[in-house]
Amino acid sequence: MSARERPRGVSVARRLVQAAFLAAFVALAVAAAYPPLSFPASNVMLRLDPIAAVYSLISVHSLGVAAAFWPAWVLIGLTALGSRFFCGWICPLGTCLDAAGAVKPRALKYYEPTGSQVRQLRKGADPAPGTAKHTPPRGRAWLRPKYLLLALVLVFALARVNLLYFASPMVIVNGTVHYALMPIVPIVFIALILAAIFYRPRFWCESLCPSGALLGLVSWAGKKFPSRAGVLAVAKQPSACTSCGVCYKACSFGVEEPFTSEMPGRLRSLDCTSCGQCVGACPEGALSLDGFGRTLYVAGAVGARSATDKPSSLPGSPAPPAGRFAVSRREFLGSVGLGAVLLAGYGIGMGDHKAPVLRMPGAQDESLFLARCNRCQECARACPPGSLKPMGIESGLQKLWTPRFVPREAGCIFDQCSQACQRVCPAGAILKVDPKDTKIGLAALNRRTCLGWRGKYCLVCQERCRFDAIAAKGLRPSVLEDKCTGCGSCEETCPTNPPSIVVRPLV
Repeated sequence: MSARERPRGVSVARRLVQAAFLAAFVALAVAAAYPPLSFPASNVMLRLDPIAAVYSLISVHSLGVAAAFWPAWVLIGLTALGSRFFCGWICPLGTCLDAAGAVKPRALKYYEPTGSQVRQLRKGADPAPGTAKHTPPRGRAWLRPKYLLLALVLVFALARVNLLYFASPMVIVNGTVHYALMPIVPIVFIALILAAIFYRPRFWCESLCPSGALLGLVSWAGKKFPSRAGVLAVAKQPSACTSCGVCYKACSFGVEEPFTSEMPGRLRSLDCTSCGQCVGACPEGALSLDGFGRTLYVAGAVGARSATDKPSSLPGSPAPPAGRFAVSRREFLGSVGLGAVLLAGYGIGMGDHKAPVLRMPGAQDESLFLARCNRCQECARACPPGSLKPMGIESGLQKLWTPRFVPREAGCIFDQCSQACQRVCPAGAILKVDPKDTKIGLAALNRRTCLGWRGKYCLVCQERCRFDAIAAKGLRPSVLEDKCTGCGSCEETCPTNPPSIVVRPLV
């Protein structure tokens, strides 16, 4: 039976699960628009983010915020019992990268090694030049850059610096949905898709994703648990393996353990996502996809073990010898270089990063807001008048893509929308405030350009202010500071360009 004729049940099931989760993620991101859903919560997928949960525990110092990520803690617990199945079956960014890899032109695909060439791995020899790309020699567990980036994210978290806008695949996809609806070009997402098409589909996942590195370490720590406790894992029966190397060639993550392992039972690789590609490709039925100690799927030639057979693992079987961790000079220098760029961007910025910024109600504590905001754009999506816009690079990386209040676009209606931005924020970056105590900023009047102060009839600002914060003496308006909430209705409706009355941040 040829490789094309063998059953692909696990591949079909995985694609269906991936499509379902991606559709649910996009639907919930779109549903964050006012009024946001209460059940299921429109931010429930963002609260499934494991690296955001760990970040909140390290940086935010709020049990309430950390507890809000309870779906992520459940996921981390399930990962500890098995493998990083989230990356292979659920992650919306991984699904998009798989789709990009599936449609890439044949001319852009790498040349795959033949069976005889891939057998060299088992003998400990290096692959022939120009064949097996990105393949570590046997006996060395490569410390890919994603682990260094994970360390960088966690170190920055101790300093309350939030890097989740590039470290979290959930944040990247959620922001992409919002940018597409605005519309704004989602630069990071497009760059990852291009890398998937012109390089390797799962290059981001296998080498750079800090969230995947976190789940990989969690799954590695949980390998000591018995296999019957694992949610999903790949197991091997070495006695049925013929060293054909098809499993290695089928793995989009470049995991060599399904091919090289000589130990029966569950695989122990940090990078295995239990996607089942190797299981579906194995012609001899030496690999199986197991759940809670039972075989869920096995494919292979006639005469191979059936789907009901249990892997020949023994409870006390010794673990395979651990390879020494290594990282190439290029990867190390690249990771250090990225860290230097981030430090420069946060420390120096490309503008005045200390300048105050107008934020939505409940986000006036700038240091607290920057520490918690993960740039998911959920609040901007939920804002009924659309007055929240992501910042650019003008204030440096520290404020990049954080939402700012732009009164000229639309005034804030916090007293009418029940603070929708706060309700959808998954990270607790926006605090709940009483409308009576809300103070976003303070309106300032430019008398030189104001039509009323130039003797012309206007007073639009007074007519539109619903807080009676604009007084007028004749045709000349003035701001009552004790009543002004900074809602921006005056700036939005001012007929002069630029507006003669603007809302300034509180100092």
